[in-house]
Amino acid sequence: MMFAALDFETANYADASICAAGLAVFEDDHITESLYWLIRPPKGFGWFREDFIECHGLTWRDVRYEPEFQWIAPQILSRLAAVDFVIAHNARFDMRKLGGTLDHFGLGRPHLDYLCTLKLSRRVWPHLSNHKLSTVAAHAGHVFHHHHAREDAEAAGRALLAMMKHLGATTV
Repeated sequence: MMFAALDFETANYADASICAAGLAVFEDDHITESLYWLIRPPKGFGWFREDFIECHGLTWRDVRYEPEFQWIAPQILSRLAAVDFVIAHNARFDMRKLGGTLDHFGLGRPHLDYLCTLKLSRRVWPHLSNHKLSTVAAHAGHVFHHHHAREDAEAAGRALLAMMKHLGATTV
């Protein structure tokens, strides 16, 4: 089983405002690749909300000289195409951001089989006080720096593996 865990941080609510991306590729129960990109949102989408800055700590100064998404999209999309499926914690958010940003740059949207570890955690561990990534990862025994895109991607992947182990599942 090979899957990719994906996470985006954004400057604001706009779908095209991705300012950081994290991607962790898992083969069986091991990380084979863990990547992180700072991304400059395109013109008109690069204003950073204060509450978003407080969450992930990124500002315009951090990304102003970084490439726009269109330049790193091939690196991300080639890895997503090479796996059996994609996961994200609150996948609806990350898939919407990916699709909106691809649309903004006129890049095609690939068909991706994906699943949401947020929804899955609610079914597997309904007793948790909440199902935020930090809570789910802690329950799985994984310590990480929350709201850092690469670390969030790794945490989602580790959470999926822990849920599978909990259920005795060998496939999703």
